[in-house]
Amino acid sequence: MVQPLLHHWHDQCYAVRHMRNIAYLSLLFLAACGVDQPGTQPTLSFASVRDRLSHEPTRLFIPGTGSTGSLVAKRYTHDGWVEGTSTLAITGGELTAKATGDQVSAASFELELAPIDLPDAVFGKPAQLTDVRVTLASSVTAPATWSDADDATATLPVMLDLAWSIAIDQGVTQLGTQHLPVIPLDLTLTGGGDHVDATLSLHGDGTLWTWADLLQLADLKLEIEASTVE
Repeated sequence: MVQPLLHHWHDQCYAVRHMRNIAYLSLLFLAACGVDQPGTQPTLSFASVRDRLSHEPTRLFIPGTGSTGSLVAKRYTHDGWVEGTSTLAITGGELTAKATGDQVSAASFELELAPIDLPDAVFGKPAQLTDVRVTLASSVTAPATWSDADDATATLPVMLDLAWSIAIDQGVTQLGTQHLPVIPLDLTLTGGGDHVDATLSLHGDGTLWTWADLLQLADLKLEIEASTVE
């Protein structure tokens, strides 16, 4: 009586192992054939930069390296305007771009900057702009020039909001959000369908912000590198 039971148990175990082997081999076959397994998202591929931006909004990330900038700060004194140029260091950000026909749009754009040292001549003592963040006030669209499917240029008239604080003598004062005038953003796109690179150039000439005709920020210049992160 024991022997038949052992044979029956052995046959059941063999059948279970056999079914597992079949299932494992089936998954290997599907993977080799490029068939997506249940519960996984298919990987999209695009033929070009234009194809990718036309299919979906594309996020271009701005790292803390490879970008440069400057800003002029001015303060009015009894001897007239005193000014100095501050270097801007970008710590991060991103641009979301999309192509529709011959148009390119920026759906969102934001930059975070390291504290900005103001020249001592402006206040006569050390001062910094801190918690500096620049964001796109509303989406903007402009005609694009495509030299081919992977290379394009466009100039977007962007309206930016500036959030910041000012630190003087160890005291920090949060300033209200400032709405900057329209600044042209020169956008260059290149790369391919699997990886998109972008260069953003902003030149805000003249006075961008003023407070009681005593303090001004002017002549913003930014050269920014951005790319997709796969």
